Amino acid sequence: MENIDWNNKNVVLEAVKQDGWALAYASENLRDDKDIVLEAVQKKGCVLQYASKKLRNDKDVVMTAVRQDGWAALQYASKKLRNDKNVVLEAVKQDGRALRFASEKLQDDKNVVLEAVKQYGRALQFASENLRYDKDIVLEAVKQVVLEAVKQDGRALRFASENLRDDKDIVLEAVKQDGWALRFASENLRNDKDVVMTAVQQNRYALMYASKELQEDYDIQKAAGLEPDKPDIDTVLGDAKKWCQEHNDTPTAQPKLNIER
Repeated sequence: MENIDWNNKNVVLEAVKQDGWALAYASENLRDDKDIVLEAVQKKGCVLQYASKKLRNDKDVVMTAVRQDGWAALQYASKKLRNDKNVVLEAVKQDGRALRFASEKLQDDKNVVLEAVKQYGRALQFASENLRYDKDIVLEAVKQVVLEAVKQDGRALRFASENLRDDKDIVLEAVKQDGWALRFASENLRNDKDVVMTAVQQNRYALMYASKELQEDYDIQKAAGLEPDKPDIDTVLGDAKKWCQEHNDTPTAQPKLNIER
């Protein structure tokens, strides 16, 4: 960054195009230049902190910044724009944690909070007390936390609520990570061809937990390796039970999960 004329608009414009952080070195006058600041926040939303007070209250600039980094940028927006629903929605869609910096009014806005918890379940902590008691919002928040858990350990599905073990999005993520997690899915989803197909493609022995109907489905059997020149279904199910016994597959404690972002 040495030997750069930080008072020269053309020079600074090129610098922020390469690295948004260069805005931190720009002259006070150029940190009030919309062209330069827009280029900078497109690269790095959090450098909004170095923009002039006037531009931190400019909706175009702030929108651009929060689309790039919702959490880091919104905190530097003006009070007025942290109370602008369109701006805050863009921020929480990019990073649910941005709800922390929204106005109290928008932390009590159901649409805004739903978008935040859809992106990051733990954003629920930043919702108003009123909305922390809202069933729709709490369920969505829990769903996102469980999704993160099953993505890391499919068998974490065992510890989800009955309602969430009947949620196709969650169960699909679980069986993608570990087909054996099908054992913890609802009866309804153990009869869902998409779910069972995904499970047996990950672990052929998951077939033993599919519904009787899908155990006899040609496509499912083929995905599990049941073809004319390969073992029949009774053999596969027998092998599965044996595999389960050999691996002592009866978890007794909740797995330790790291679901921090």
